[in-house]
Amino acid sequence: MPQNVLVSVLGEGAYLQPLVRAILKREPIPARNLCLSAKNAAACQAAEGYAARICEDAAAAILNSEIVLVTASRREMPTCLAQISDCTQKRVLVTVCDDARVNLAYVVERIAGATEFVAAVLHKGEGGRFFASYEIADKTRLFLHQPCRDLVDALCEELNTAG
Repeated sequence: MPQNVLVSVLGEGAYLQPLVRAILKREPIPARNLCLSAKNAAACQAAEGYAARICEDAAAAILNSEIVLVTASRREMPTCLAQISDCTQKRVLVTVCDDARVNLAYVVERIAGATEFVAAVLHKGEGGRFFASYEIADKTRLFLHQPCRDLVDALCEELNTAG
């Protein structure tokens, strides 16, 4: 059953388009609850044909959401986080990366206070199947834990069926 939360997806790299498509196809949230930046061509391309909200820029997408998913490689993650660090307050920031060094401590160091954090690390298990492990900050509201997991788990399901 879809969660009734507003979500923005930001970032770049190999998981950006699969993440957007997974959310839209697998519907952990209704398509109308997904906010994307018009300046992120790859994310908008992945959402073509769906009723996602296209916002003016990343800040507008964040301001329209409760959960902010950011995906990037470890090398690009600092740049992605720096661009949004001032506007994530009172939101849950979920980083999605396949490098275990992008953990909760890594994110907390780079983002302004009053933000709730979830670090999702993608892993390939036996047989090449993707799964995620999660670190959730103590301050993160309990009722948002499961929607955050559902969003990232949709990505893992998408990657497992695509590969």
